[in-house]
Amino acid sequence: MKLPSLKLFKLPVGESRSPASPNASPTGRTPKTPLSNMARLFRKGTRAVKLDSAHFQKCDDLETTEKGVISRFWVLLICTAVLSSSNSFLIDRFTWAAGLLRAELIEVGPWRALGFNVALACLARVVVRHTMEAEGSGFPEMKAMLFGKVLFNYLSCRVLVCKAVALSLGVAAGLPLGKEGPNVHMAACIARVVSPSFFEKRATSSHGAHGAGGSGLTSAVSKLLLAACSVGVGASFSAPIGGVIFALELMLPQTYDAFAYWGCFTAAVAGAITYAVERTAVTGSTSLMPLMSTNLQEGEGVDTEFPICRLFVDVVLGVICGVAGGVWVRSHAYTAGVLKRWRLREAAPTVVAENEEPLLGQQRVGCLGRLKRCLVKLLGGSWRDLALVATVTTINTLFAAALPLMGSKPQPLLISTAFDKNLMLNDTEEWVLPWAGVNGTIFLCFLMKWTMTIIALSSAIPAGVVAPAMVIGGLLGRVYGHILIPEWVVEVLLSKNGQPASDEAKGAFFARCAIIGASAFCAAVCRAFAMAITVFEVLALPNSVLPLCSSTLAAIFVANRISLPFFDANLATRNLGGIPAITFSDKAIEPVMKVMEVADMGEVLPTRVTLRILLARISRTKLELFAIVKPLKWDKSGQGLLEGTITRKNVERLLQLEDPNAETPEREIDLMDPQYQAPPDGSLPLVEGSPVRVSPDCTVKDVYLLMKGKTKERKEKRKQEKVNQKVQEQEVREEEIVKKKKKKKHQEEPQPEPVQEPKKRRKLEEKRPAEDVVNTLLRAPKWTRGLLPKRVSAA
Repeated sequence: MKLPSLKLFKLPVGESRSPASPNASPTGRTPKTPLSNMARLFRKGTRAVKLDSAHFQKCDDLETTEKGVISRFWVLLICTAVLSSSNSFLIDRFTWAAGLLRAELIEVGPWRALGFNVALACLARVVVRHTMEAEGSGFPEMKAMLFGKVLFNYLSCRVLVCKAVALSLGVAAGLPLGKEGPNVHMAACIARVVSPSFFEKRATSSHGAHGAGGSGLTSAVSKLLLAACSVGVGASFSAPIGGVIFALELMLPQTYDAFAYWGCFTAAVAGAITYAVERTAVTGSTSLMPLMSTNLQEGEGVDTEFPICRLFVDVVLGVICGVAGGVWVRSHAYTAGVLKRWRLREAAPTVVAENEEPLLGQQRVGCLGRLKRCLVKLLGGSWRDLALVATVTTINTLFAAALPLMGSKPQPLLISTAFDKNLMLNDTEEWVLPWAGVNGTIFLCFLMKWTMTIIALSSAIPAGVVAPAMVIGGLLGRVYGHILIPEWVVEVLLSKNGQPASDEAKGAFFARCAIIGASAFCAAVCRAFAMAITVFEVLALPNSVLPLCSSTLAAIFVANRISLPFFDANLATRNLGGIPAITFSDKAIEPVMKVMEVADMGEVLPTRVTLRILLARISRTKLELFAIVKPLKWDKSGQGLLEGTITRKNVERLLQLEDPNAETPEREIDLMDPQYQAPPDGSLPLVEGSPVRVSPDCTVKDVYLLMKGKTKERKEKRKQEKVNQKVQEQEVREEEIVKKKKKKKHQEEPQPEPVQEPKKRRKLEEKRPAEDVVNTLLRAPKWTRGLLPKRVSAA
């Protein structure tokens, strides 16, 4: 695995980091550890600091600024939580109103309801067609930003509006889409829209408040994005604790501090309270209403004389959910790739002018052909994406109408239906297909949700995966309880004192299986243990903590052997495979020397080098980063010590600076000269004098965490270089403008009229050569030189 934007140099085998040279210090000090060596990463420069009044004043100013930014952070955090929860509530109200309208259309005519759903879904695709950043979930982009990828173009006001409108239309169309991922993305967009300047700060501080524009975890922006993750999940399920745990799991294996921890909790609690209050106030309830619910009571479905066997049944369900979750992620990745390639394979329609005849062998375009061209032109030149969305919506609507258990119910209602213990006790004729029976109907509903969710999430519209995964998991739990477990096993587990199990106890047992299946399958898809915490937090079921935890852990461990998590699989398709490799693969624990590149001594630069060798190095190699190595005089095998690094661009700048006319190629320079590391004019350094040094036995994960700070510094340097280049280009343009104005002004000034020369003198000049005229001028007295023409005098 090759880490992105990372260049490491491994010295030849046999080199020792301990002071083994003849000039080693005899004090017997303990050699520095790799972490102590890496402490130099965080030095911003090599200049000395003068402890005067200006220095202390600057420290006071920085402290005051930091306190102000921290205050702004908390205010922005609360505003983001409240606005994001209100936005989620408005989306829910819109989908509820669309559901009522759909129900009225079904009574008038089913085909009208089908056309209504197709129109909403196609409109959702049209809204995001020209805003690619608004497509999909939003979780992968958030994770990439937390891992250091700067994607601020995904946090614009346009993305916020398009994603909110398209998500509302897609969910209202009855598609199996969730809103948890888009809620997270929209929460981050709201934060940037409310305070754009907060994202533009670049200085760093101890708490990261000045690192507001940075991409590292220690920046305030990263903490704000982390809080947006917690408020997106917490507000969707009214489960702030689950939202915080989910957000912290999203950033693993990175570390977090108390600032991030309390920020996540504050945002999640504020968002959950806002959503619950608004939902309760509108519905007129006397208590805070959760998003999903169950009618199970304490002890129902779990009281048994064989508790170990009952727990084993839950663990087996977790294993099945882990296998199903891994297969589902792989199926979605394959389907999404196939559909994306099909959507992008658009051929522009052939346009024939009215006064031209078609090519030989080509038929004339009829009325239908012209109608098709007009339609394609109205659709923006492409039609496959809209055809895909319309087809998916049509199939989903028809299947939902054929399965009364699914119907046109929204995702939260479907989850609550799966968690209902009286599902088998009520009138089953309302939702059971006569030719399939109870077990067959539940299995068909599971297959329908499994397939349609995969295709719907591949349709290039805003969609979340958490709620649909819970629906699939709940139905899988029902299939496990009704079909896979023999009836006699259920009787043995639920019987007490020799009495057979009642129908109420069996219904509670099946509902418990649905709850555990929803938690385990969703955790297997997202690879987040927070799903178990969220389910328990919302339902608050006693005696369910141990079954939920054990089944969820089993599902995660099994799914890790089958596929990447859903969000990391999405990142892998976007050339960001380094993040999944760090988080969910064995690459993270490999020794770093296994993935480091061995620097050949013919490609490195010695500390003292001639300009000719510098030019030869950049001409013969394609490396973008060169190691500066100091050879060991007492070692004859060609080993050396890494002293610094220099980029190809800086080598070119160095050659231009030291020998602009290429007149002294044999001149020798010292690359470790302080003027190259801290230029006197205050410009950016050409040589990095404190390169990254790690022990070869460090793991890839540890090196990645240490390299984030260095990568951030390099990004800041590149940004400063671009700013300086723009300033220089602006200065050059201004100088050219001034020259043009002077030239134009000089041309507009009236020129003096030429003095008319006497005809006789001109004839004499034409007869005599210019050389004779000059000689005559030199021999003539001074007072006669003015009589000759000025042109001849100049000659």
